[in-house]
Amino acid sequence: MGEVTKTLELKLVDPTVHKRQKLRETRDAYQQALQAAFAAGCDTQSAANDVVVKYDLSGYAKNALKQYVPQLHNSYDADEPHDNHPVRFTNEGLQLDHQPQNAIEWYAKIPHHEDYHLWIPARANPDQREWLEALYADDAEMGESRLFERDGMWYLHITATRDVEDKSAASTDERTPIGVDIGEASLVTVCHRDDSGSPVRPELWADDGKAVRRLRKTYFTAKRRLQ
Repeated sequence: MGEVTKTLELKLVDPTVHKRQKLRETRDAYQQALQAAFAAGCDTQSAANDVVVKYDLSGYAKNALKQYVPQLHNSYDADEPHDNHPVRFTNEGLQLDHQPQNAIEWYAKIPHHEDYHLWIPARANPDQREWLEALYADDAEMGESRLFERDGMWYLHITATRDVEDKSAASTDERTPIGVDIGEASLVTVCHRDDSGSPVRPELWADDGKAVRRLRKTYFTAKRRLQ
C-alpha cells in the first residue's frame, strides 16, 4: 500500500445572488487579511494571527492564513502576494454531502464567517468520482481546500489523500528507458539506457534554479505593475 494525494475539482452550480455576495465577501476579506499580514512581515503563525484575527473570516480561513503567510516569507521568498490568491480553508473547514438520486449529486458546505456557512450544489469532475466517494465515506483524508472565482464561475479545489495498492513490478521490457529529474541546483537531469540496458552517465542542465525563479518573479511583478 502507498499514499497518493490528488486535487479534486468541483464547480459550484448557480449560487443565488445572496450566496454569490457572501462568496465575494469571503474572498475580499481573505485578500485584505493576506495583504495586511504579508505587509506586516508576519513570518510566524503567532504574528499572522495578531493581524488576521480582526477580519470577518471563518476560523478555518484564518488558520489557513496563519500557516500560509509565514510560508510566503520563509519558503517562497515572495516579493508581494498575488491579487488573485484563492481562499484557503484548513481541512476541517469544508464539508461534502452526496445525494446520488439528484441530478446534481454533490453539495459543498463552505465556511463564511463565524458560525455562518453556505450550502451550494457542486458539479464534480467525472474522472474523480471514485475519489470523491472515498472522501465522503472517510476512506480518504481531506486536506486543504481552495475557493476561487474564474470568468464569473466559482470553483472549489480539495486536496485528498488515500491509500492505494502498489502496482506490481513491471518487466524489463515495460520499464521506462528514460529518467528525468527536475531539481533546484540542476534544473533538469536526464538519464537513459544504452543498447545493453545499462544506464549511461546522466546529462545535466545545470543552470541556477534560483536565478530562474528570480527572473520569473521579476517579470511577473513588472507585468502586474504595468497593467
